[in-house]
Amino acid sequence: MLKFRESLVSSHHNYVLNQMLTPGFVVGNPDLKEGFFFLADVVQPGESGSRIYCRIYDSQGNFVLEAEPDRIVTNPLGCLRQPLSGGYRMVLPSGEPLLSVQTESFANGSLTRIQGKLYDRAGKLRMEPHFDAVLVHGESVLWLKDPFRKR
Repeated sequence: MLKFRESLVSSHHNYVLNQMLTPGFVVGNPDLKEGFFFLADVVQPGESGSRIYCRIYDSQGNFVLEAEPDRIVTNPLGCLRQPLSGGYRMVLPSGEPLLSVQTESFANGSLTRIQGKLYDRAGKLRMEPHFDAVLVHGESVLWLKDPFRKR
């Protein structure tokens, strides 16, 4: 699990996880062709909203979807992306919520809250709702600059 005080706070945009603020984080490995990952990318000054990339599985390890900030890329179950004030939510065809992402703007910056119960390819719980944010389980990386992505 992440330790407190591992991440610096951005003056422009932050995400809330594990009861702390961070400008960006990744759970899993986005460079693998298959496998779970959740990347909350650093938002640069002048940009609004959040930048979420993810590949999500269910509790049995079945692939659910892959998404980028503005769209669902691969969607074998037919999940829907629904707009919300300041963000969006993704729901399963049954209407059950999968993930919600909402950004709130303040005078000096913005804050994105993420909610969702997400599993990796082995069916292991990796993220779950915790108050109005998420609690991350397992290895994660927090950062201020994009150290390895080429997107």
